[in-house]
Amino acid sequence: MYQKWIKKGLAKGLTDLEIYAVISKDLSLSIYQGKVEEYTKSELHEVSIRGIYNNKYTSLNAENLSDDNIDTLLDKLIENAKSLTVEEPAIIYEGSKNYPEVVDTVFDFDKVPFEDKVNYLLKLESEIQKNEYVTQVESANYGETYVETHLVNSKGLNLSRVKSYAYGYAFAVFKKDADIKTSYKIKIVKDFSEFDAVDQAKETILDGVSKLGGLEIPSGTYPVVFSNERFPNLLSAFSSIFSGTAAYKKMSALVGKEGEKIALDNITIVDDPLSKDAFFQYAFDDQGVACRTKKIIENGVFKGFINDLKSAAILNVEPTGNSFNERVSTTNFYLLPGELSFDELIAPIKDGLYITELQGLHAGVQPISGSFNLQASGFKIIDGKIDHPVKMIVVSGNFFEILKSIKGLGNDLKISELSGYGSPSVYVGDLAIGGK
Repeated sequence: MYQKWIKKGLAKGLTDLEIYAVISKDLSLSIYQGKVEEYTKSELHEVSIRGIYNNKYTSLNAENLSDDNIDTLLDKLIENAKSLTVEEPAIIYEGSKNYPEVVDTVFDFDKVPFEDKVNYLLKLESEIQKNEYVTQVESANYGETYVETHLVNSKGLNLSRVKSYAYGYAFAVFKKDADIKTSYKIKIVKDFSEFDAVDQAKETILDGVSKLGGLEIPSGTYPVVFSNERFPNLLSAFSSIFSGTAAYKKMSALVGKEGEKIALDNITIVDDPLSKDAFFQYAFDDQGVACRTKKIIENGVFKGFINDLKSAAILNVEPTGNSFNERVSTTNFYLLPGELSFDELIAPIKDGLYITELQGLHAGVQPISGSFNLQASGFKIIDGKIDHPVKMIVVSGNFFEILKSIKGLGNDLKISELSGYGSPSVYVGDLAIGGK
């Protein structure tokens, strides 16, 4: 089917043509007070047609391809190419010599009875409601996604991948005296049998109750530890500085610093599409380039940028297999852990903070300068122990300075299932805190 359309494009004068097709199926379900409140199921076919005409690369997106619309789309693609005046690399990739083997069992969530999905949510809701501090479960939610990707081009490339997963969570409201907090703990699985509503409810309750009774703290400078769920937020917020696109646009402070020391000796940050510790692995990127493990910072030394075909050509380097969602993107990007247990990590801190929540990660971050100013919350550390929750504060610092001042790395590496960013708990040193 795709080959037929590629031949038609070549006959129209395109030098090369590529079809990137995604078939996705989604289901979402929510309940409220024991009743199904929302249920939606959808299937979407999305296609990106990429072509080179008169040495100009262009692309267009469509909801579907068929014999009825292919001529119209190809003609539009050619017209788009004719209108381009910018001089940029025009590349359709012929394929890598070898591709890593990625084995991933794809579970068919369609075979799970609808009643089982509803009963999972009902159990999750009811278990959470048993807690004395829970005033309401605003919603219990379940979703599942199946994604099938195909990449075929006129240079003989023919690749495909499939992934599926499901998730569930309940959004609960907790109250103690006048203090109100919310909590939800998302469980993401590749097999429906991995859901355990009782355990998940316990995690949600533990998180919600632990936030109650927060106290204000004075503004000042405090030793700060980020949890293994929050330091990855910083890695995500500043990941663009490692992009080849940012490099050739001179929008990264790391331009010209390849091979230079930008962090402490114990800091190694990896981009690893093949990581066995991550939820998903990737054999190739969206342009057909083979994925591979790369140390972006190794023992404090910046090793180089990640690239797609375009940025690699402009920078005159090899592509790194990092083209996803039509941009240069990290995949399983994480800080390697240390050897300290959490108790050992916080033991030296007499009066500090353990950050477990961050807000404003878009507005409060300046990737080029490295500075950040974020609303946060967490717990007070007193004499090397977690003591009590703290009310909303503002944490300020600089990402580049943190890389040079980290005082300890935990051994509790966690990689987010969906975002792919990860780290252990990190004792970053002293940061400015805005409090009362």
